[in-house]
Amino acid sequence: MTGAQTTYRWQLPAAPAMEAEPLSPALSEQLPAVRLAPATFEVQGHAGSLASWQSLGLWTYQLGQGRDVLPPALAAKMAQLLVTQPDPRERARKVYEFLQGSTRYISVQLGLGGWQTAPASSVASGGYGDCKALSNYTCALLKAAGLPAYVALVGAGSNHADMRASFPSSQFNHMILCMPLPARGTTPADTVWMECTSQTEAFGYMGSFTGNRHALLLTPEGGRVVATPRYGAQANRQQRRTDLWLDANGDAKATVHTRRVGLAQDLYAQLLHEADPDEQKKYVSGRLNLSHFTITSLRLAAAPLATPQALPSVVETLGLDLPGVGTAAGRRLLLAPNLLGRLAALPPQVGPRQSPLALPLASLHQDTVRLHLPTGFRAENLPVPTQLSSAYGTYSSSCTALPDGTLQYVRQFETRRPSGATLPPGKYSDYQDFRRKISQADKAQVVLVKTDA
Repeated sequence: MTGAQTTYRWQLPAAPAMEAEPLSPALSEQLPAVRLAPATFEVQGHAGSLASWQSLGLWTYQLGQGRDVLPPALAAKMAQLLVTQPDPRERARKVYEFLQGSTRYISVQLGLGGWQTAPASSVASGGYGDCKALSNYTCALLKAAGLPAYVALVGAGSNHADMRASFPSSQFNHMILCMPLPARGTTPADTVWMECTSQTEAFGYMGSFTGNRHALLLTPEGGRVVATPRYGAQANRQQRRTDLWLDANGDAKATVHTRRVGLAQDLYAQLLHEADPDEQKKYVSGRLNLSHFTITSLRLAAAPLATPQALPSVVETLGLDLPGVGTAAGRRLLLAPNLLGRLAALPPQVGPRQSPLALPLASLHQDTVRLHLPTGFRAENLPVPTQLSSAYGTYSSSCTALPDGTLQYVRQFETRRPSGATLPPGKYSDYQDFRRKISQADKAQVVLVKTDA
């Protein structure tokens, strides 16, 4: 201690370097670290405390007090929705559509503006704001429409770590909106979350940007740690139908129709709304697991929602030329029918594994391939049906001959997270074996033979 200052020192004895291992957590989750936060703080005359999440949330909430006043004409327009849209969820949807059609996002990080929202009236007049301003503005719109809501702080980004709930501190980079819906008749209580900075995001959908994590809800009583929407395998699925026309030389043409739902469509929704056709084609080309191909056509489109609460989905329609996709061997052609969904095996573990096993998000992949045979060929040998089940997921594949002379290959692979995002290092060998069996099944080939006729 020197005068009024105390100096703290932390020392880490020489430690062996960590080798990179497949499916390991981020280094920030494995290496020793010291995290510091002030017990009390002040920003431009606004004093706060980090003694708890409640106190941090209260400080942030109070910064926004009085900044939710709308112009009278706009408040009256929102109030009219009470008459035209009696259903609370549909009323909130109308408010959200109004927000998306009349505002745009601009980041504001100057001085107190990094913490305090701009007034709702300024967003109404200017038509722009940062995440705080747009969330506060939406909250004001909903309030005028008879729908109480709260803003929430969150660490946003598909690779952003979840908040450390045991360490109250500034861990956030974004603000979103949370609207509780009380039970109404036979409709149970629910919570609707809204991303207020996007002009294209689906109502009530958080996706990989802010879903599957915790946020700090800002209430008059202070902050509360709450969970954002959780997305499992059904909310992260891909359904693909491929028609493949093979000729006698092993060349082929294919049309591929892929529907991605929920988390699986997040990147493709960005492509659809933000990328030009050349950029879309470049991205799709880079993700095709093929050695030789030419994209002859590509179209991305948002699929209509089957129900008001359905997850967003993007449909990709792809045309391909595939030279040498089949291997000629005398009178026979050999072809792996799983063209686009093959899962690579994991490398074997060399020595004892040090890192925990970080499993990917739960997902569901469904593939159907219709193989149209060249004239004068028939199936001589088909892959053996495969079914696998483990704590990490389920897998099935089969290939059958149909009455019209085509072959149909069907594959389904659903992944699970048995007990959270990470498992002990010793589980790697079990997971590796599961993946090896899937990779082996994915490479199974169809053997076609030229008939005498």
